[in-house]
Amino acid sequence: MEEIIRKRRSIRKYKDVLPPEECIEKILWCALWSPSPSNIQPVRYIRIESDNIRERLYQHMCDGKERLLKGWEVSGSSKRLRNWIDVYYTRYSQFMFDAPVIFAVGLVNPRDGFYMALKEAGIENSYDQSHGFHISLGLSLSHFILEAEELGLATCILTTPLIFLGDLNKVLGVKDIDIRCFVTLGFPAESPEAPKRLS
Repeated sequence: MEEIIRKRRSIRKYKDVLPPEECIEKILWCALWSPSPSNIQPVRYIRIESDNIRERLYQHMCDGKERLLKGWEVSGSSKRLRNWIDVYYTRYSQFMFDAPVIFAVGLVNPRDGFYMALKEAGIENSYDQSHGFHISLGLSLSHFILEAEELGLATCILTTPLIFLGDLNKVLGVKDIDIRCFVTLGFPAESPEAPKRLS
């Protein structure tokens, strides 16, 4: 396990080869079996297979970049911010469309469980249940990326595209799922050095 953790990298360049379906199923199985506070299991993976949906997502991202650039012009902000918009679009978002497999990952609001029972009884309303959602998402993604690494596949978790995208649920055709990130998956076509650890 330590070796898998040590060698895993966020990969932004992939070979043009689709991973075997059984590998994808194993990865999703591991993500499904991740622990979840109060066993709420709120994490959902949506595989984006349709070329039409990929194209619509790409177009929405392009439109989002233009929206941010227009906002930058009006704001009178520094050129540095404009450069950031370009870099975050190109380096941290656009590459996902070159990955053989893309998942949108989101959360559903559980309708039962300990907290919901307390809330419905009028006993406790102040607890922020989103803590359990965030923990569940992180654990599930960890299982996903580590199993992918074990199988010789590479991943990258992306949140930056959400800045560029508008009504993501409409584009994906899903309801009641709060999309929190994308995950790319495929065979790596690069071997980047490990970034420096902050602590």
